[in-house]
Amino acid sequence: MSDSVHPAITDPDVRAHLARLAARAGTIPSGATDAAGDDAARIAELRANPSWVRLPDDDVIESIDTADGDLALRLYRPRAGHRGTLVFAHGGGWVAGDLDNNDALCRALAAATGAQVLSVDYRLAPEHPFPAGLDDLDRALRFAAEGAGGLTDPTLLGVAGHSAGGNLAAALALRSRAGRAPGIRVQVLLCPVLDAPDPDRPSYRAHTENLPLTARGMQWYWGLYLADAASPVPVEAAPLRAPDLAGSAPAVIVAAGVDPLSDEAEEYAERLAASGTPVEFVRREGVPHLFLVFPSTPARDAVLAAVAPAVRVAFA
Repeated sequence: MSDSVHPAITDPDVRAHLARLAARAGTIPSGATDAAGDDAARIAELRANPSWVRLPDDDVIESIDTADGDLALRLYRPRAGHRGTLVFAHGGGWVAGDLDNNDALCRALAAATGAQVLSVDYRLAPEHPFPAGLDDLDRALRFAAEGAGGLTDPTLLGVAGHSAGGNLAAALALRSRAGRAPGIRVQVLLCPVLDAPDPDRPSYRAHTENLPLTARGMQWYWGLYLADAASPVPVEAAPLRAPDLAGSAPAVIVAAGVDPLSDEAEEYAERLAASGTPVEFVRREGVPHLFLVFPSTPARDAVLAAVAPAVRVAFA
């Protein structure tokens, strides 16, 4: 069954994990299949069979469930002490996921950076399309900026997100830059969506099948998130289209080499750097989209270790 793993995925631990998943499912699990079908049924299946990993509480990270009104939140706090808080948006193509979706990643991110991670259970498309999820993340950042009932330092805040959540984090960073959201010190974008699907991008052309995220799958997610396909794409849905990025918060950006999204992540890092924004960019070759949410692998741990110093500097 290991032959079913895309040949570009060369990381042995990641290949082994995908082979095990394929052996159970008969194919490489993907959030959105490439086959045509009923959207409602596919969304229901995706939400009923998530690919996330939830870890039990451990001696390193303390988790606290809280809320701002009807917005559910989970705070991950390093037991050895912390400095700063990252308001975090999970992945799931804007259509799936909850507070358990990136549980293991939030724990690992908090442990690596020494920062608290405040994960947000934002509203999902297609029931709540753009900008509902972004507005919820904005609301969580404002809650943190008010002290979150004594749980956060309002002067030491950042945003973070994985995949579709990275899109929300980047868009919220643009709001913060414009003074329409609380100030932040860092934006952590992990394999983020930063533009509308572009079949002409080399990374889209190269990653069309047999992967956790394919080009066509990304197009499916996008169509559910942005309900009005006929209108121009808003910058807050596609941060890469912002005409100017000067004054943005320092950025930490991670790209997976075997991912339709890798080109736009690298382009965003280059544009931020050209604007004078400090950027830490890490591209991990031989791994696919979602590698950061697989059970702990050397690839995930090495990437988080590589980006953690930039987060610590931002909160220093």
